[in-house]
Parts: sequence; C-alpha cells; structure tokens
Amino acid sequence: MEKPVHSANFKKDYIAYSAIVIFFLIISFELFMAIFIPAHLQMEGVWSEEVARQEMINNFDYTRNGFLHFNSKEEYAEGEAKIIADSLTPLAEYLRQYQYQISFKEIKEIEKTMTGIPKFLNHLRKKGAYSTDTKLKAEKFIETLKKEMAKTN
Repeated sequence: MEKPVHSANFKKDYIAYSAIVIFFLIISFELFMAIFIPAHLQMEGVWSEEVARQEMINNFDYTRNGFLHFNSKEEYAEGEAKIIADSLTPLAEYLRQYQYQISFKEIKEIEKTMTGIPKFLNHLRKKGAYSTDTKLKAEKFIETLKKEMAKTN
C-alpha cells in the first residue's frame, strides 16, 4: 500500500510530547491567571478595608483615651475633657458593635471627622478650658436692692 503524497510523516518523539506539554502548561497558566488575579485583587480590597477599619477604631480609642486620662490644674478644663470623653464613649461602643456594617466610605468620613477632635485636647492642654468663670460684682446689685427696699418701706 502506498502512502498518499499529501500526508505528513509525524514522529512521536520527545519534541512532539514537549510541545503538547508546553501547550497545556500555557493554557493552564492562563486559566490560573484569569482566576487568581481577580481573586487576589478582591482579597487586597478586603484587606485594605479591614486595615482602614482597624486604624479607624485605634485612632478613635487613642483620641478618647486622651480625653479620659486628661489631667489639669484647672477644674473647668478637666470637666470639659470629661464631657467630650463621655460623649465619645457611646460612639466607641457603637463602632465596636457595628464595625463590619460600616462601609469603606463611612470609615473615611469617620476618619475625617476624628482628625478634628484632637485639636480640642490640644487647646485644653495649652490654653486651658473653653469656658470662663465670670465673677459677678454683687456690691452694685446689693446696693440697688437696698435702695429699692428702702423705697418700699
């Protein structure tokens, strides 16, 4: 029997086998990359959100502790720091309880808001209380009352 003229004579040797193996390796690698890269990027997004969440809670606690442990010779400054600390405590409890329901956008908003709060602590440390103690001049008031009472008697 004669071989047709148009057919090729393939040898089953190591070159043919290695070409097939390389072909399947390339296809396997492309499939791996098509699945792995999106999954990895999604995982990176999850981790960046988790890191932002933990930093938000740590910054919040650091700021709150600054107010909780504030000491001053001025009684009004300590009272103001206590008021701020007392208002931050329920927020800290809320953040702990609902931290996983907070979106990344909300985390950034909370961080932005929290950057302004330490300036109040700095003011209390450097300049003292925001409120002032106003002294009343009672003598003038008492004199006016005496005159009014003298008129009625």
